[in-house]
Amino acid sequence: MTEGRPSPETLAVLERLAEELPPIEAVAALADHYDQVTLTALKQAEDALGPPPVPYAWLTLGSHARREPSLASDQDNALVLAEATPPALDYGRRLAAVVVEALDTAGLRRCDGDYMATTWCHSLDDWEEKLRRRFIDPTPTDIVDADVFLDLRPLTGELDVSRLQDTMLGAAGSARLLHGLAKAAVQYPSGLAPLGRLKVTKGAVDLKKGGLAPLTMLARTYGLAAGSTAVDTRERLAAAEEAGQLSPRAAGRLGFAHALLTRLRLTHQLRCARRGDTITDRVPTSKLRWVDERLLRGAMESIREVQQATALRFRTDLGS
Repeated sequence: MTEGRPSPETLAVLERLAEELPPIEAVAALADHYDQVTLTALKQAEDALGPPPVPYAWLTLGSHARREPSLASDQDNALVLAEATPPALDYGRRLAAVVVEALDTAGLRRCDGDYMATTWCHSLDDWEEKLRRRFIDPTPTDIVDADVFLDLRPLTGELDVSRLQDTMLGAAGSARLLHGLAKAAVQYPSGLAPLGRLKVTKGAVDLKKGGLAPLTMLARTYGLAAGSTAVDTRERLAAAEEAGQLSPRAAGRLGFAHALLTRLRLTHQLRCARRGDTITDRVPTSKLRWVDERLLRGAMESIREVQQATALRFRTDLGS
């Protein structure tokens, strides 16, 4: 089960943002808050460790990179070094450890899959090769990594990593990658039960597994098919529509579903945090207003329709 516990400072920041901004913008601003935590930690680490022996770039990944984190999100990040000399690698891993600890303290917990800069610390040349292998001609196992690394947003550092983004653009021509991404997106179980009812487990609906996760994966697939390096889900949907990869109807319905699911999750998680409850992506149906329950059924149906169309288009029933 996905769960988290924000620091009092992070919770206060999000409470203020939720009062001042629409939910989807409040969540984006939460990512900005985590950006600042990262930048502060990097400065503190450099002050303690001394100047870096080689230029570097800090990358955010996953929901943080997409500017779509929740209070239950874990952190995904990476470090790119100009050269992977032993002193540079030692410095980079020590630097990364400071940042990972700071983000964990702020409430962006350590990644269960270990997609963190303490592990993913490599030279620019090595990174380019790792991404090319995962993007251009991936194995089924590589698709898991590709899902994470396609959500790549450089945050800071003196090292130019535009080569990595060029590699992402090249991935748009990989039929194997697009097939693998599509297959992963359509294999997510629908948030709907038979007869169009919401899928309820122990009295709650999982907004991530049943909705946001497959929606995000669909947007990633179609954004890449459109040749876009956008990371934000809304920007990916817009790029896919403009390029004719998604119909205006499909893109519009997915955009509405994304906004709705973001709002419902934010409201639920803030309620949990105020009460001191464990923060999860599972909202009890008893906490849903009838109008939101109706809208949620429609959102889940929109996601399922695009999943079905995607399965046909990319022939996900066939091997990669």
